[in-house]
Amino acid sequence: MSFRLNNKADVEAGLFFALLGGMTAALSLQYEIGTIAAMGPGMFPLILGVLLTILGLGILVKGMFSGEVAKTLLWKPAILVILALLAFAFLVLSVGLVAAVPAQVFIALRASDHFTLKRAIALSIGLLLFCYIVFIYFLGIAVPMIAV
Repeated sequence: MSFRLNNKADVEAGLFFALLGGMTAALSLQYEIGTIAAMGPGMFPLILGVLLTILGLGILVKGMFSGEVAKTLLWKPAILVILALLAFAFLVLSVGLVAAVPAQVFIALRASDHFTLKRAIALSIGLLLFCYIVFIYFLGIAVPMIAV
């Protein structure tokens, strides 16, 4: 039962999840935890962080004994997805959802080999409707459709 740690996808993913969960749990301790009966604002991120750490450690252990070789990072898609998130963050309050959602969709879909204008338009319309129904109509969040 020997294992090699170099370049295994599960080992890398397990380490990532375990570290992210540990950081989330540690940062949640800055807030009041409360009790199970009267939860404070730090309870939910603490529970999520602990669960993510446990999940990550499980994936890490599994990856030490088996798993596939990790692929190299494709830089163009990674950068485009990050740019899509940043575009949405900067546009949503200044221009509104009507411009922010399609901008995010078009930039993120450029990361795919299957980009088509028809697919981008359809996904933009679908996500706009979803955002309106969930966030504005049901949750009542004050996100402008068109910022003035």
